[in-house]
Amino acid sequence: MNDPVVLIQDGVKRYGTKLALNQVSLTLERGMRCGLLGPNGAGKSTLIRTLTGILRLDEGKVSVLGESPEAARSRVGYLPEERGVPRRAKVGEWLAFLGKLRGLTALEARTRASHWLEKVDLPGVERSRCRELSKGMQQKVQLAAALQHEPDLLILDEPFSGLDPVAVQLLEDLIRAASDRGATILLSTHLLPQAEALCDHVLLLRQGQTLASGPLQQVLAQGNPKIELRAETAPPHAVNTGDERWIIEAQDSTIDEVFREAAQWPGVREIRRTGRQLRDFFSEDADA
Repeated sequence: MNDPVVLIQDGVKRYGTKLALNQVSLTLERGMRCGLLGPNGAGKSTLIRTLTGILRLDEGKVSVLGESPEAARSRVGYLPEERGVPRRAKVGEWLAFLGKLRGLTALEARTRASHWLEKVDLPGVERSRCRELSKGMQQKVQLAAALQHEPDLLILDEPFSGLDPVAVQLLEDLIRAASDRGATILLSTHLLPQAEALCDHVLLLRQGQTLASGPLQQVLAQGNPKIELRAETAPPHAVNTGDERWIIEAQDSTIDEVFREAAQWPGVREIRRTGRQLRDFFSEDADA
């Protein structure tokens, strides 16, 4: 039986008296796309730094591709939230240097650098210095650096931050392509629509603890069905979400009746049924 790509069992990490991770567990197999979600301070960055070998757990077990995070680094691609490239370095030379660090030959490293610069829509910039590129272009260079050695595990920390819509679509396509070839993806993002569209698994953290974890559809199925509508006044039991929009939560056994009653409410302009969404976890967190 193959080892999981990512395995964290009862992980605990402390910063002084603060618990950054409190008994967090995560198992990811080959080809999974997992969204790592939670508000600021939830423990997402700590978990990522543990998987990349930057930090060590105080308690619990962690392995990456059946090895320690440090031993597995050459098989991991990592796009950190903190953006930055060596400003004076030439783009192609820097990418080739990183490729060689990850086990590529000099020829492979140069070839992969050119190939992946084209894949991220930056053809012909190999001889440019990083400082000559815009911030968005520099971010694409970092993405190429994370992908060029075709890692078995790709960790992306807020990868959509600062990207225009065209670049967002490009990144989504690259994530799906990496997954299709068998790579496992761990995606940390505040953009919940992207997480729902891209991920088949989720780990939601709050104050270092697991709020929800598992296959996306199973996690979403934990909640009750809802009715979303637009109306000038509130129907019975509705919660306002802004701009004359309302949500009514119902049970499976009563959803049909509640929907009929809501549809007959005076001034209803739009109405539809929905299931639970990832944003609901954040709303519940805010109300707690």
